[in-house]
Amino acid sequence: MPFDFTQLEPDRQLLLDGAKIVRERWRQGDLGVNGEPRCVVGALREAAGLGEETAGSYTLVRNATARLCKSLGLEKRVHGSTVTAWNDTPGRTAEEVATAMEEAAMETAHV
Repeated sequence: MPFDFTQLEPDRQLLLDGAKIVRERWRQGDLGVNGEPRCVVGALREAAGLGEETAGSYTLVRNATARLCKSLGLEKRVHGSTVTAWNDTPGRTAEEVATAMEEAAMETAHV
């Protein structure tokens, strides 16, 4: 059965929204600020509307980061440090990051 994109879990949708940000304006080395280039975690934070930390948005970013780590075969750590290191790997491209986010969103395994 094909994946049903009409009923995406919030963390899956956040990964897709974050991938759009990464494709438009990606960076390595720090989170960035809203409206400017963002790393993978910064893009998730922006897509979740995090300027001001809220418990619900923070949990959503944490869940999306965990799903991405699982998809990449990375150990999940607090605040996405492992996925941040993956983002910052020399030679990594925005296309690789965005594609990984989309693939994680489409995987059927639960986190």
